[in-house]
Amino acid sequence: MLRTRIRAGPLAGFVLSVLFAALFAVISVGELFIPALSPEMGKPAPVTLRVPYGPRIVRDSHDGAFSLSYEHRRVIVPRGTVLSERNEDHDAAIAYETVRRMRRPGLGARVASTYAIYLIVCLMLTVYLRRFGQNRVRLLRTQVGMFVLMTSSFVVAKLLLLFTALPEFWIPVAALPLWVAIAFDRRTAFLVEVGVAFIAASLLRFDVVLLSVLLVRGIAATMFFFKRKGSRQLLIAGSLAGLAGAIGFIALTVLFEGSFDLGADLKRWLGSNVLACIGGGLLVGLLGRSLREPAERAMGHVPRDKLLDLTDLEQPLLKKMAAEAPGSWEHARAMANLAEASAAAIGADALLTRVGAYYHDLGKTVQPKYFIENLAQGERSPHEDLEPEVSADAIMAHVVMGTKILREGNIPEPVVEFAYTHHGTQVVEYFWHKCVEQGNPKGLTQEHFRYPGMKPQTKETAILMLVDSIEAASRTIWPPEHKKFEEMIQRVMFSKLASGQLDQSGLTIEDLRIMTSRMASTLVNMYHGRIKYPWQRESDRAGHTPPPPTATPHPARPATPTPVPPAAAARDGSAAAARDGSAAAARDGSAAAPPESTARGAAAAPASTARGAAAAPASTARGAAAAPASTARGAAAPAGGSDGERGAKDEGPAESARAPKKTH
Repeated sequence: MLRTRIRAGPLAGFVLSVLFAALFAVISVGELFIPALSPEMGKPAPVTLRVPYGPRIVRDSHDGAFSLSYEHRRVIVPRGTVLSERNEDHDAAIAYETVRRMRRPGLGARVASTYAIYLIVCLMLTVYLRRFGQNRVRLLRTQVGMFVLMTSSFVVAKLLLLFTALPEFWIPVAALPLWVAIAFDRRTAFLVEVGVAFIAASLLRFDVVLLSVLLVRGIAATMFFFKRKGSRQLLIAGSLAGLAGAIGFIALTVLFEGSFDLGADLKRWLGSNVLACIGGGLLVGLLGRSLREPAERAMGHVPRDKLLDLTDLEQPLLKKMAAEAPGSWEHARAMANLAEASAAAIGADALLTRVGAYYHDLGKTVQPKYFIENLAQGERSPHEDLEPEVSADAIMAHVVMGTKILREGNIPEPVVEFAYTHHGTQVVEYFWHKCVEQGNPKGLTQEHFRYPGMKPQTKETAILMLVDSIEAASRTIWPPEHKKFEEMIQRVMFSKLASGQLDQSGLTIEDLRIMTSRMASTLVNMYHGRIKYPWQRESDRAGHTPPPPTATPHPARPATPTPVPPAAAARDGSAAAARDGSAAAARDGSAAAPPESTARGAAAAPASTARGAAAAPASTARGAAAAPASTARGAAAPAGGSDGERGAKDEGPAESARAPKKTH
């Protein structure tokens, strides 16, 4: 089994929660144990002193008489202010700090209670990510990155509260949910926002107004972020989130105090709470845009700029593949277009899917001649001289070697994942059935013919697995009609579902339905017909049809279809079966070919005759020489195996592309 990315299990989640909860507790109350940061009357305040917003009994004096009133107040004493006993705010701040720093009774209990709250929040987050999050957020690297970013946000909030006199609503903790929404999904971002808002509000004794504003602003920023591609969207989302936070603040203040003087608040400028709510949202957008790339890297996600660099065809690994395995490279390029369109249709990461398609078969550059798409016309397949298990090992090696090459080339791990998941844990069925047909003299099992990778863990890798089979099988469909493509795609999808390869991918039935329609439309457009040029019509009239260009997946349609006699179709079917018997081993496995494999060789005539009869419509459209191709394709198209399985399922179209055409 290949070394793959590590998932966070229950034990790992518990350890992460314990460690980061302890770290949050240290950050929260750490200044209480530093004597130099203790405020004293008559001296400048070493740090900004804050009394959380809440109901308090205030002593007031009028004409020498004292009265008690119940009101909501928020106190901020800026750092460096000389504390005076005559100032009520200073008195309130000193009293609050004195209670916080009292060793006995209660300091230890308060610290323990704070730690317990942080632990609950962390456990809530890790359990959700492990049990209900998408597969990418279940990775240990991703969860550690999230907690590191959460800790960084907590530190920024603490420094802002201690060393500035700005209102607490400037705290930009909503940047983290934005990054999570960009890299993963909004559901996870909502939960992260709840956790980080609770942790930030704990710095001011869970100030209910601060907590509410942070929640409203964070959720609004995630909801208003519509396009992942545009960095400007981050600024727009932050601005709208700031407005939502300001509205929430005003509504809560009116609810608690009965009224709110907006003009008086705005006159305080930097001390204005409304401007702080709006400014905090703008700061969230600015930080989200400027720190987006390092934040995504911290969570194990590949930034968009890096993905665009990897699509450059001058990239050394892509040049290596184009030079050493040109057939596999052209297959990868065709896959990239189809996979990108499918991913975009269901809201997956289309650019990551394209990059994965480019690099997933890089292992074929090690032994390119073991794959039929890299053999020249008439070139002998090396599989003809090998035992089935040896051939299977050679085919399966491209998964292992591709992973190794990509990691040595410092390709990001999310891209490497495509290399070891695009075949999943499927069996190289063509060579397994060949082994069974030979009597299995060594007593091997299917496990000896099973790919050493893992099932797709994300929608993007699952899309590539499907497209790998569908792009190969699409070359067997003629005429290229939407209905025929849909039937083939549905059969491929069902075969993957039946074998359990999509169980861990996160794809839904709705996703599969949308992808079926989009891929069928894309394939119809890819294999569109063209009108023959004059020189082609002249060649047809003269009875000479030149071989089709190798870059064209399907031959051009003849102007006037010519019926094929049944005897000629049978002869051509027999010839195709004979050729398939020698060329099939050059491909890398099959799910559909084994049932027909007994018809190859000496016993090919009956099966090929039946297939020739079934292929007559396609032969009619292509000419007499197309019957062999239709014969091979008739068996390959229904199952539509993966890229590693194209060995026995695609040798039909590969052979037909090489065979000269005849015109009757």
